[in-house]
Amino acid sequence: MKRRFLLAISLLLVLVMSLAGWTQVEGTPSNEELLAAMDAARFLDSDTGYVVQVMEIHAVRPDSVEEAAIRLSMKTIDGEALRLRIDFLAPEDSVGQSFLILEDDSVLLCTPDLAMPLRISGGTDVFGDSTVSTTAGIQFAEAYVVLDRQATMIDDVAVLELQLEAIELGTAYPSATVWIDAETYFPIEAVLYALSGDPLNRITYDEYGTFPFEDVEAGFADSYAVVQIVENLIQEGFTTTLTISGIELDPIPEHLLDPEQFCRDTDDS
Repeated sequence: MKRRFLLAISLLLVLVMSLAGWTQVEGTPSNEELLAAMDAARFLDSDTGYVVQVMEIHAVRPDSVEEAAIRLSMKTIDGEALRLRIDFLAPEDSVGQSFLILEDDSVLLCTPDLAMPLRISGGTDVFGDSTVSTTAGIQFAEAYVVLDRQATMIDDVAVLELQLEAIELGTAYPSATVWIDAETYFPIEAVLYALSGDPLNRITYDEYGTFPFEDVEAGFADSYAVVQIVENLIQEGFTTTLTISGIELDPIPEHLLDPEQFCRDTDDS
């Protein structure tokens, strides 16, 4: 069975299983409202029932440049738990590999040479730089408190500079500095630090988009981070760009998300 991948399955688990809802902030926001708005700006609302996304991954390493494309099929089960399927669309030698992430965060793997799915750890490295997962999928509202906030300017744009500290010991990044747009509260850039205070990763939110959920609520448009650039500040030359290139609200056939049929149905695609 081929094992050529680019990032980490935990990336996809974190990115999609922890989707934030839409948050509107009026007036002068509290620190808690700012953190919630920062999360809501980056992730689509998970309460839409079913969403299909295509994500393109461009990984630059000191000795190579690799690319992949994946389809993320998400659906709320019984109005609560979110189930996620990941299908590789590229590169060619990864096409046919699929992952099904269940409500208990367990992960099933299917490849063309398997008659039955394999159960694997949700943290299995299938892409290489596992730090990308905890960086791109970070949830500020759940993990941090604001120690300080200052108004400043970046490239003639008014921003708020936030100094964050993790709520609990054991958080992947004990502290962070985040710069957000002073009007929209959309994150612009974040630097994440180790317990020692050394910078570990920089993430740049290079582009945002909106998606109108007309079938769910007329006139409602949800924002999301279209392009995220993750730079490893410890390993020089390690940069990963994540781009959401397509989003659809489509009915997802039940068998594609059914663990009893996963990898047993020749029509899986």
